[in-house]
Formats: sequence, structure tokens, C-alpha cells
Amino acid sequence: ICIHLNKNRQVIYIKYKLYEGGTNDTSNVVPEILRNRGIDDYETYLNLDDSVIQDYADLEGIKNAVNTTIFALENGHKIGILIDEDVDGFCSASMAYMYLNRINNELYDSKSNICYLLHKKAKAHGLSEDITIPEDVKLLIIPDAGTNDVTQCAELTNRGVQIVILDHHEKEESEIKMPEEVVIVNNQCSPRYKNKDLCGAGVVYRFLQAMDDELWINYADDYLDLCALANIGDVMDMRSFETRRLVDKGIQNIQNKCFKALIQAQDYSMHSIVNIHNIQWYIVPIINGMVRFGSLKDKELVFRAFIEDYEVFDYKKRATKNNPAEVIKENIYDRAARLCKNAKGKQDRQKKKMVPIIMKEAEKDKDSKITILDVTETLDSSLTGLVAIKIAEDMNRPCLLLRKHINPETGLVEMSGSARNVDHSPIDSLKDVISETNSFLWAKGHANAFGCSTDNISGAITELNDKLKDIKYDATYRVDFIVDACRLDFELLQEMSKLDDIRGQGIDDPMIAVENITLNKEEINVVGKKMDTMQFKINDIPCVMFRCDEQNKIYDWIMNDFSDEGTVTFELVGTAQTNIFNGIRQYQIAVDDINVLSITTDEELDEDIWD
Repeated sequence: ICIHLNKNRQVIYIKYKLYEGGTNDTSNVVPEILRNRGIDDYETYLNLDDSVIQDYADLEGIKNAVNTTIFALENGHKIGILIDEDVDGFCSASMAYMYLNRINNELYDSKSNICYLLHKKAKAHGLSEDITIPEDVKLLIIPDAGTNDVTQCAELTNRGVQIVILDHHEKEESEIKMPEEVVIVNNQCSPRYKNKDLCGAGVVYRFLQAMDDELWINYADDYLDLCALANIGDVMDMRSFETRRLVDKGIQNIQNKCFKALIQAQDYSMHSIVNIHNIQWYIVPIINGMVRFGSLKDKELVFRAFIEDYEVFDYKKRATKNNPAEVIKENIYDRAARLCKNAKGKQDRQKKKMVPIIMKEAEKDKDSKITILDVTETLDSSLTGLVAIKIAEDMNRPCLLLRKHINPETGLVEMSGSARNVDHSPIDSLKDVISETNSFLWAKGHANAFGCSTDNISGAITELNDKLKDIKYDATYRVDFIVDACRLDFELLQEMSKLDDIRGQGIDDPMIAVENITLNKEEINVVGKKMDTMQFKINDIPCVMFRCDEQNKIYDWIMNDFSDEGTVTFELVGTAQTNIFNGIRQYQIAVDDINVLSITTDEELDEDIWD
């Protein structure tokens, strides 16, 4: 048990333990790590092929969706494709748009006019009030949304619009039934389709495969790279054999020119390594930055880049010390990547500014089991999810950030926003907990990252505090191995690094606890621009700990104790990583937490000598 003080000067207990059923078998590193994550058939998982992909015919409604779409193409009907406001939404709509335009031009002599519909509001989903369906649209395709837009679908079908929904979100209970004319293809609503860990673009890909077979063509796989990006962006569980196989195939054959430009723009951070982890950390965030903070004009340009609507722009580069400003030609793909990075930068600056303000409010109630705040006057809606993650992390408890709005149907004041659970939480699904209360109107999204709404914030706080009164957020680290410092070697780190290209949602980073570490003061260095990074070695294995402050006992000792010598004995919990610097690859431990057992200064050493 490691005892620390958090930012509120509260004592928290940092614990670590082996995974449930873990055997600490350092002689079978990769199988041990995969078994710890629930993959017993690790041989199959490490050698996946197309046999793990289920028959798309098991998706209910898929044949009807194909027939409806082909009928519209054959008869020259105008087809609208709705773009949902996230990575999955952009990718799934791009896949559908490019595929249908391609077959419309090649097989149907451009009979249909295919258009896309972009939300005017950031983070809007489905048939929200900011979307207007043009009167001449005869077929509306809704990828990655629509399953629960019952009222809106009913209004559209009443005016003669056919609707095909290609979605993966769970169906919510509703007193109103979806019109029978609406075709829904949704893995969550298909009992025979086993894979529930497939995003909207995954369902679109299966739909395109079905279209291929009906039309005797083979185009669907040309869009599998966007399917992979979407599954990574929507944080789908990579323990699913089918999802993992589709993602692997997509990454291995990236064709989309916008996707390539995004990778090129982030090449410095990715070290030219394209895998799930790097896409999740360096590509997805800049697209999300555009979705949250980009203008409508810029978001449309990014979507046009994804559908490869080529254009060249004049771009005036900023002047530097050695080079004057100049106007250059910039293609739409490079422009989209640059705009995404700029939007992410703007988002990060706003987040950095707002977190301390919201944190000050959260700290007023330190004893609550959950943080629920009205941020109507302080926080833009595009930032609620990002800031909620940070508040949950710093307060070590779930966080809900809500904003007031008027329900257009009832005219009543409601509060809606983002909910985020804390890492290593004893609550498996925060959404389920909230859905079971009487204080919330709805909760939609993923288990621990979702949107929700209430018309009684004080009642919600009271009810959830009572419901969670026995919960303890003890931040227990689950580690794959616990080893003594004398047994830590490069071979173990090298074996753990084999998970680098496998890591993803559900396949967490391999973690290790190292015990009985003793170092001299001179063996620990503090580096970095802010002088807040500690570096040291255990048996010549580099260890690094970022963002240290004086609450870290070793850091405090190094920075504020002016004795020349001394020793510290401690244990650590960290992540096995492969670090690449200047093209040189080395294995290291990124330290998450330490537990100081003892510190002996040079004065105490002198006393021991004289004694």
C-alpha cells in the first residue's frame, strides 16, 4: 500500500495487486499479459485471420438496407448522408458517401444526386434540432446514429423520406415505436450478431460488403482504413477478435489521402510507427479537436478531405527569423491536417485555462462521492467532456459537468452535459448507475463516458451520494508482474514491449511493480524544461517519472534537501514502454507511482559511522 497526499491534501492509498487470476509468470510474458486481459486463446488472437469475421447476414435489416439503397440509386432519387460529430461519424459518413458516389458513377450513370449533411452545432448527434433535411431528399442514410431518433424519423417518414440507419448505439426505451418503414441495421439490436464491440463505421463496412455481393463488385475493402480509424476513435474494445481483425487489416492498407496526411503531420510524435496506440494518441485527438473547436467551414473542409474532394489553396506561411513570409500552394489534405492540429491547440489552451476554475468549484465539496456541477456560465459545451475527465482524475471520483438549456418540447429548464468515470473505478458502468436513479431524464453513450440530462441537480447529487455511499475509490493498480529490483532485467522489458502493436482499448499497457529499490541520491536526476521529470536506473534499466512536484517524497528530497549524499528505498508501479529518441530504441519503465519506504541523508550516515 502506497500512501500519498492528493492535491486536496487528503490522504489516499495507492494500492497494487496482480490481475485476478494472475500468476506472475515472468517466463511466459505475452500469454500472461493477454490472459490477464481476458484473452485465453492468445494463440488465435496473435494470428487472426478472416475466419473470425461473422457473416454480415446476421445483422438484422441489412438485406432490406441494401435493397432500399439500390432502389434509390436505380431510380435517381436524391440521397442524403448525415455526418455525426465525432471521429466515427466523420469516417462512417465518408465511407458511405465515397462508396455510393463511386457505384452511382460507375454502375448507374450518375442517376442520383448524393449529398452530405453537416451539423451546425459542435458535438451534435443524429437528427438533432440543428439539422434540416432538404425537401428533395428521398433517402436519408444515418451512419453512427439514429437508432433512438424515433420522433424525428416519424416526421420524416410522414413526408415520404425513406431512412436507412447504420448504427451501433444501444436502443433506449421509448413509449413511441420507430416507424416500420425505417430500416435499422445495428449490431446491438441484432441477437445473432455476436460482436457488440463494433462502431458505426464497422456496421457501415458490413453494409458495404453486402452491397458488394449484391452488385458483384469488390469495393468495400478500399474503405477499411477509415473503418479502423473509427473503431480506434470510438474506443471499441480491441479484445473482440472481429473488431481487432478489421482494425489490423485497415491499418495495414491505409489508402485514404486525408488519413495519410494526418499521419504525416504527426510523424514526429509517432516516430513513423502506425499502430493502434499511436493513432489513438496522436490522430484521433486532433480530429476531435476539429469537431469540438473548428468552425463549420473548417469542419466541412476536413470532411471534404476525407471524401477526397481535391482542391488546392493559397496558404501564406508565417515569417520566421531566417525566412520571410511567402504564399505557397497547399492541397486540401495538408490543409485539413494543419487545421486539425490548430483546432487541437486551441482546445488545449482553453482546457488549460478552464480546469483550475472548475476544479475550485469541485473542491468545495470534498466529501461527496461524485462531482456534479452547473457550468453553464463558465464552460463551453465543447469542453465539458475533456474537463470532466481531468476533474475526475484530480478528485479521484466520477464527474458530471452540466449546462442549463430549455427543452423545446416541454419548455422546461433542464441540465445536460458530460459524465466521466475515474480510472481504476470500482464502478463498472457509471451510465448504468445513473440510469437506475430517479433524478436523471436520460443517459446515452458509453459505459463510463457519456452524455446525460437532469431537471433536478440537487436531487441528483443527493440520490447518487446515497447510492454510492459504500463505494471506495482506492485507485488500485492492476499489475501484470511484481518483481524484486534484483530480478528486473532487459529480457522482461523486451518481452513486455511485444505488446506495443497490440495495445488498445481493453488491452491495457503492461504494468509492473518493482519492490526493494535502493538508490543513492546522486543516481537520481531531475530534468526537463520545468525541472519536473525524474530519471533513474534500476539494473541499468531507465525509469522516468513525469510531472513530479513536492508531494513526491523523492522529488522533494532531491530538490530541497541540500545534503550531498543519502539513499532512498522505495517501490514503484509503472508501465513498460519502448522509447525512441533520435532513432534509438530503448526499453524503459514510465513510473506512475512510488512508495517511499525510507530516506537516509548524509547527516544520518555520518552519525551511523561515528556510532
